[in-house]
Amino acid sequence: MKSSPGFFETFVTNTDYSPEKLKDLYAYRWGIETSFRDLKYSIGLTHFHAKKKEGILQEIYARFINFNVCKWLTSHVTIKTSKLKQTYKICFSDAVYACRKFLREELTSFQLETYIAKHLSIIRPNRTFQRKIKSQAPVSFTYRIS
Repeated sequence: MKSSPGFFETFVTNTDYSPEKLKDLYAYRWGIETSFRDLKYSIGLTHFHAKKKEGILQEIYARFINFNVCKWLTSHVTIKTSKLKQTYKICFSDAVYACRKFLREELTSFQLETYIAKHLSIIRPNRTFQRKIKSQAPVSFTYRIS
C-alpha cells in the first residue's frame, strides 16, 4: 500500500499463530484461490487477444461476466447422489464449455443442465501433484484484416 510519495507500507504482524490456526486461515482463503484458478485456466484469463488497454479491459470484464454466469448456472444444477458411492462435484471446465455453447444458442437450458449434471469429477481429499503449465504468447486478431 502506498503511504506517501516514494514509500510503501506493508501489513505484517509478529503475532505467533499455531499450525492449526494457520491451517484454518488458509482454508478460508482456499475458495478465493480456486476461483482465481478457474478464472485463469477454465475461463482463459491468462491470454488476451487485444493489444490496447481498453481491449484488454473489455476481455477481462467479459471473462468476469462469463465466470459469474457459469458459477451461477452450476450452482443451480443438482447432483443425483442416490446411486453414487463417492462424493462428486461439477467439473467447472466442462461447465464453462457447456455455458459457452448455451450462450451461442447451441444448447437449450434443459440440455445445458443435463450436460453439467453428467460431467462430474470425484472429490479426492489430500491430493497433491506438480503443476503442468505451458507458456503461450498472446495471439492478436490482426491476421483477420488481410
